[in-house]
Parts: sequence; C-alpha cells; structure tokens
Amino acid sequence: MQNKDDFETLLHQNNLKKTKARMLILEILKDSQPKTADEIYSTLNKANDKLNLSTVYRTCETLAKKDILLKSNFTDDGIARYEYCQSGHVHHAICLGCNKIIPINDCPFGKFDQVMKSKYGFDVKSHRIEIYGYCHDCCKKNKKK
Repeated sequence: MQNKDDFETLLHQNNLKKTKARMLILEILKDSQPKTADEIYSTLNKANDKLNLSTVYRTCETLAKKDILLKSNFTDDGIARYEYCQSGHVHHAICLGCNKIIPINDCPFGKFDQVMKSKYGFDVKSHRIEIYGYCHDCCKKNKKK
C-alpha cells in the first residue's frame, strides 16, 4: 500500500512536481478499481477537495504518460478509465451486462513471460488480460427472465 511519501518519491523519480491534484488523484486510485475522470472528479467533490474536471483529465493524462496510471478502454462506451499501476501485470474481468470491472489479482500467465524469453527471445515487461462475460448479479437477473 502506497502512502503520501511514496507518491512524492514516485513523482520526483518521474520528474513531476508534487501538486495537490496529483496527490489527491493518486490517493483515490491507490486501492480502487479503475475509474473514469468523471468518477474521480465526483469522489473529490464529495470529499470537498475542489478541482476542475479539466484539471482531473489533464492530471490523469500526465500520470498515464509517465506510466504511473494505466489508461484503459474496457467497455464499449469509449470512456477511458484510469488505475494506479502497482505492477506491470494487469488483469480484469468486465461484465457485459452492467460494465462492472472486477480486478483479477492472480496472474494466470506466470510462466508465459519465461516461455516468451526462452522460446522467442522476447523480454516481456508487462501484459494485460481482459476477460468479458457476466458477473454473478447479471447472471442471476438473466436466469429470472
């Protein structure tokens, strides 16, 4: 789990200044499922941390360019979602019914990186897996119909 000192160090290592917006956004996303800029903005407003929506977008984009945040488009809505990059391996299950995003903490491809290196001479630095289907709640709703 990251704390404020860790975030300050991370920003410094990436030649970014410590700003209120960056620190707040990192704090929101550190233990969260992926969020849109609008969801981050709403969370900030509920906590009385006033930032402009455009500042949230710009900050998320800056942090994504530095690989501090991961930017993804999981669903067909075309809206980018941001999450804190805790490791190079990112996996999610995305519900086609309600668009719920469920993080998968276990990496099912642990040996895959080794195979890519030994067989193909390819040094894998990260990978993403997105699995699409229906969550438990949507399955129950569909069975009732």
